[in-house]
Order: sequence, then C-alpha cells, then structure tokens
Amino acid sequence: MTKNPEREAMRALVEQQQHAVLCTAHTGLGGWPFGSIVPYALQPNGDALVFVSDIAEHTRNLRRDGRASWFVADPAAAARPQAGARVTLLVRACRPADAEVAAAEACYFARFPSAASMREAHGFHVQRLEVDQVRWIGGYGAMGWFDRATLSGELDPLAAHAADIVAHMNEDHADAIVELVAWSGGVAAGRARVTGVDRGGFFATADGRDGEEHEVRLPFPVACTSSDAVRHATIALLHAARRARGG
Repeated sequence: MTKNPEREAMRALVEQQQHAVLCTAHTGLGGWPFGSIVPYALQPNGDALVFVSDIAEHTRNLRRDGRASWFVADPAAAARPQAGARVTLLVRACRPADAEVAAAEACYFARFPSAASMREAHGFHVQRLEVDQVRWIGGYGAMGWFDRATLSGELDPLAAHAADIVAHMNEDHADAIVELVAWSGGVAAGRARVTGVDRGGFFATADGRDGEEHEVRLPFPVACTSSDAVRHATIALLHAARRARGG
C-alpha cells in the first residue's frame, strides 16, 4: 500500500493516545448520543479493545446497538482544538469469541496492567471495537474519509516485536526506565515498568513517590521501525536525560 501522509498521521495519533470518547446510542433515552471516556488498547489490525463493566451505561447501550463512534484528539492542541488533529472511527462493538478472549485480555492488560484486578468486579470484560469507517481531520483544510482497509494489516511496524522489547526493558533495564520516567514524564518513581511500545515511543507505568500510580508516555526522538532502532532511541533518551541532570 502506498504511503499516504494523512493516513500515517492518523495512525500515529491513534497509536499514541490511550483514552478516547466512546459515543453510543443510549438505550434508555430513545437513542440519544451518549459519550463516555474509555481507555483503549490497539490490536495489530487497528481495531480497539476496551474493558467495560456490565453495569456501565455504554455497555448496556452496545448490547442493544453495537454501532458506535470512537473519537481521539491531539491533546497538544488543547488551546486551539479546531486547528489540531482528530479522528472519529465508526465502529461495531462485539465480544471476542471464547477462543479469542485470552489473547484480547493479554493485549489490553499489557497496556493497562492494573485493569486485570477489575476482571471479577461488576462483570468487567473485553469488547472489541471493529473499525468500519474513519473520519480524519488534520487541521484546517486537511480532512478525509478512510475505509477499514486503511487499517488492515499491521498497524505498527513494531507490533511483532513489542512483547520481546517490553520484556527486555523490564528485565534488563529497570533502572533506566525509572530515569526516563523522571526526565521525560516528570514523575519521581521508586519503580517503573514499560507496558507497551510503538514506533513513537514507550508506554510506562510508574509507582510514584507520591503514592500514586502514573501512566507515562516516553516518546522516541525519531520514529522507530525495528528493534535495533528502539535500542538506539533508548540510548539517545538516556544520554539526554543524563545530560539534563549534569551526569
């Protein structure tokens, strides 16, 4: 598939964020649009996984009508949101088949480890949001529609290697993660761990010295398309962190 700058920018935005507005048709209010904030994890084909409770409004809505929209905006454009990038994905919600549940949960819990403890609370379960159409706005005058084929195949070039990269970072470079969380994420932590990686950077969770758990994005200086590129990017980040503190 020929590279398209708008498509690549849309993919990067969806990959880099972790929360979206999920809009469903409210079953108790005659189908009025109903928005709620949900964390999400991406599958390699571009569909999203959300972890929802049986007692949540949006879960009841999706049982009756699985059609929904999933909206992501660039937080860096908060001061002038209409000038920033945003994407609306038209999706159909469904529960993974029994044989797919373990893999879906593993994908979601890799991004949000603390969510695993909620599995038995209030009937939490994974739902897949299967993308049908995509509306992309890159700013004033940059917009268009994409179909599902836009997200077919491997969304991120690191997807096949992500689990090994995450394991390596956590097993061999725990101290480096703490350094990066403090420098790039601004979180003083006694312990931190990488929970995910894509071409744009690491996702990490940090046990802050304030007693809170923090989700932190650690962006790479350049996009990475291989494990070796991630290694070089990580070294560059550490050098920058140590220069910043005079080390």
